Amino acid sequence: MTLFNCKPARRIASGFHPDPTICETPQGTYLMVNSSFEYFPGLPVFESEDGMHWHKIGDAMNRTTQFPYESMGNSQGIYAPTLRYFDGTFYLIVTNVNKGNMILTSADPHAGWSDPIWVDGWPGIDPSLFFDDDGTAYICGNEGGEREPAGIYLSKIDPTTGTVLTKRQRICGGITGSNPEGPHLYKRGGFYYLMWAEGGTESGHMENIARATAPEGPYEMYAGNPLITNRSTHLTLQAIGHCDCARFGDERTLMVFHGTRNNDEYPAQGWIGREPYAVWFTWENDWPALADQSYDCELNGCGDSLERDVEWITPSIDAAGRFTVGGGDKRMIAGPVPREDGLLCDSNGVTIDIHAAEQDFSLDDGPTMVGTRQTDFRFEFGATLADARELTDGETGVAVYANANHYLTIAVHVADDDGLLTIETVAHNAGLTSVVGSVHESADATLRLIVRGDDRGYDFAVKNTFTGEEQPLGHIPGKVLSFVNAGGFTGILLGVYAHGRGEITYTNVRYTV
Repeated sequence: MTLFNCKPARRIASGFHPDPTICETPQGTYLMVNSSFEYFPGLPVFESEDGMHWHKIGDAMNRTTQFPYESMGNSQGIYAPTLRYFDGTFYLIVTNVNKGNMILTSADPHAGWSDPIWVDGWPGIDPSLFFDDDGTAYICGNEGGEREPAGIYLSKIDPTTGTVLTKRQRICGGITGSNPEGPHLYKRGGFYYLMWAEGGTESGHMENIARATAPEGPYEMYAGNPLITNRSTHLTLQAIGHCDCARFGDERTLMVFHGTRNNDEYPAQGWIGREPYAVWFTWENDWPALADQSYDCELNGCGDSLERDVEWITPSIDAAGRFTVGGGDKRMIAGPVPREDGLLCDSNGVTIDIHAAEQDFSLDDGPTMVGTRQTDFRFEFGATLADARELTDGETGVAVYANANHYLTIAVHVADDDGLLTIETVAHNAGLTSVVGSVHESADATLRLIVRGDDRGYDFAVKNTFTGEEQPLGHIPGKVLSFVNAGGFTGILLGVYAHGRGEITYTNVRYTV
């Protein structure tokens, strides 16, 4: 049983950074890229010297020309990248589920990435590239719709043009038939190894491996499958899978995978998102020395897994032009904000200006919200509304956002005829709207809106910065935003929004863990 076959795993980035892919650079360092779904900027890129300690170097998708779509909902957009290096070029293949499969290239990931090279005639999601010793390139991915049986498919490809060169061939059907996806192909010695995820990305998630003497197979299944899984355990770390490897040909191989942190409720609840973990494994008889292996982690971090990193993102690029972030030298939302000591820029936080939009949190035009990922259960997020009178219609405030149907707000409504603001905490749960707490303040007051989290949920408060009085605005259980209830493939965004009319300014916007 996996419960008695458990090792510690190191989380290498906190907050939702799912579907990790890694590769080794010519300099001997490592790069990692993650899925970003509907969020922009997208495809965050990290670098490491040892595979265990990472830092962010940018976003592969930081221009709107890289992210075309006609319409997009939550958990759509950018799925499951694979990063590979060959002959002086980094290739990043990924699915835009609203458009198709595409390849971005870069000679130097620190300097940016190309516009998409679209892959015609390759359906399905989770595409990956493999370069054989003679330079032949292969693409593999999962089935493409109802006409193909579930499994992993392979073709030859020209990665410089996106042209698929050979007929799709089904090379693996998985071991259970449930959602085989996220394939990666490697070579070690005389064998080609195929690794893939299976069982769905929830509680039944696992990773399997097979090998063959040719890329097309036939593949021999590993007797120790699943390679890794935490299914049917009460471990803090759950839903592990979607692996990728570097140094595959060495005696010690670096492997990354994603998983979710869950509290000790029954049933256990998690809402932060799927996060990447890294381990090293060895080999035995030309197979990984892993079998039905489980991994675990502490519920909360200790500050060495990028918990204090703040990266401003928005759930829609349509709304990106409505924000400036940064204080005196304001910048459009387009990537990380400089930070010190885990704060936004400095101990005074940052200033965020929002041009309000006459809409709500629906994705028709993209919710007018900018925020940062929740990276630990324990945190505080606060923002000071500089002048509530700037809002001439609608509401503005702080949001704890899972998706357009599941989010929590501290909403400041436009002042009434008596010059009073209504500030209320509201839970939006699949169409059920619940006011949890409410107070009134003068429109002349300067208000700080505060959210504090722990492993049971969220506490809300509003503080009058002139009097120093802080008033509680209620508690909302985290399970409202949990994966089981809210669904989706992302995690929690903590940020500010403005719906209505006005030019809204928030000062001292800070996230601390």
